[in-house]
Amino acid sequence: MSQSVDNSVDPLDRTVDLDRTAEISALTPPPAVLSEDAEEAPRNRLKSAIFWSYALTAGRLGTTTIVTFVLAKMLGPHALGVVTTALLFVMITQMLLQQTLLTTIIQREKLDPDHLDAGFWLVICGSLALTALAASLAPLWAAFNNQPQLTMICIALTPMILLQGLTVVPEAILRRKMTFRPLAIRTLIATAIGGVVGIAMAFAGYQAWALVAQQLVTAGVGAIVLWTVTDWRPRWRLPRQAAKDLWGFSSQTALGGVGVFLAIRMDVLVIGKFFGANATGLYRIAQRLPDMLTEVTSRSLQQVSLPELARLQKRPVELGDRLAKMLHVSAVTGLPALGILAATAKPLVALLGPEWSPAGTGMQLLCIVGIVNVYGVLLGPALQAVGRPGINTALSWFQLAVGVTTFYYIGQLLNGSTDDRAQVAAIAIGMSAVELSITILMMYITFVRVLKVNTWQILGPTVPAFVAGAVGFLVPFLIDRFGLFDGPWLLKLVVYGVLATGISGGLLLALDTRTRGMVMRKLGKK
Repeated sequence: MSQSVDNSVDPLDRTVDLDRTAEISALTPPPAVLSEDAEEAPRNRLKSAIFWSYALTAGRLGTTTIVTFVLAKMLGPHALGVVTTALLFVMITQMLLQQTLLTTIIQREKLDPDHLDAGFWLVICGSLALTALAASLAPLWAAFNNQPQLTMICIALTPMILLQGLTVVPEAILRRKMTFRPLAIRTLIATAIGGVVGIAMAFAGYQAWALVAQQLVTAGVGAIVLWTVTDWRPRWRLPRQAAKDLWGFSSQTALGGVGVFLAIRMDVLVIGKFFGANATGLYRIAQRLPDMLTEVTSRSLQQVSLPELARLQKRPVELGDRLAKMLHVSAVTGLPALGILAATAKPLVALLGPEWSPAGTGMQLLCIVGIVNVYGVLLGPALQAVGRPGINTALSWFQLAVGVTTFYYIGQLLNGSTDDRAQVAAIAIGMSAVELSITILMMYITFVRVLKVNTWQILGPTVPAFVAGAVGFLVPFLIDRFGLFDGPWLLKLVVYGVLATGISGGLLLALDTRTRGMVMRKLGKK
């Protein structure tokens, strides 16, 4: 389902003075008084926001993925698995902080400085309490996973909670205004510096602690840069009425956000509990690239979708039309890319070394999860935009219940097995089945029951992209399956990649009239 807005990254550019209600209220005046130029302004702002949102996510994930793969090759599956399990523990509290106020500030139709002051101090108090709670619960988490070394690593990572709390309100202001350019630049700086520190410590022999340092430095640099370049500053007061205004919506959103996070990370929790750190590290590498592609191609659009759809919350016809266009963009950019990744997954993972080869099949299977998320990432923001976060909350916790049952059964079935490949593949299959079933239900509720739009009108334009991605994967897969091409892993990566890209790109241009028209217009301008 993965409907929660990914808000884990932030800004680097001067912002205007935001201590004025007019600056941070609705994005546009009522449509009845819009001139032609005024109507064009939101479109241009949306295009700019989409571009910088893609740059934001691509820069962050491109940098962190390169660093992760370098560290994975240097440290091996066990170290990566230990830190992945510790990060899951800390990220639950970070998600709670993000979803309480960030989404609320973006969604509110009317917002004044009192709301920002109240939001900031509520988040700071909450982050301090959660930091202390997380540190005290770290030994229990280590005992649950049968990994004593997790205790100190979890405690070392808890400062990330407070650092996250410091960034929530300033980041929400920028996202509400769809100012994504500073977020993109700040992200590149923070992830690059964190990556350099992590790799240097890995060379020095710090093992898992190199990954811990990478996370802390990235979070710390990001927070420092954000406050350096943002003009808004909180005042020393907590307006009670403003806090009350924010609490009702944010409590539902927070509950839903935590439910979504646990549902989409239940696989990591179960694989760490039943199969240990080595299998967790393998699974994380298998998951990393499908997640990255979904983040770059679809969740980049998701970051823009909430403020844009919220602007149209009183105009349901326009909202449905805008949602359909966004979903088409998500499919065109995401589905062929996931097909290409699935085609090249095995040779790509093999380049890390023989100890990582069990992750290849898992990566192919987790591309299915990526495909489902391409369709699902915009559903949550659509419900939040029309003021229905309760539905998202209910479905998130329902998905969590289904996921717990599914993964517990898989864990019991393979508990004691020494076959890492089978363990990773089984969890990937379970994740795909859960995501697919919940997303279908979510589509029905969002399109039919809430927005009351024609489902095929929204999904139909995505079919060419789906076909292009599927065939782009299938041809290299069959070649590999039947041994029609042999050679070193690097050569296979190049051949399968070129073949999948050519097939996917050609089919997309042949079948998708929208994409073909856009490409022809771009070429005609040159």
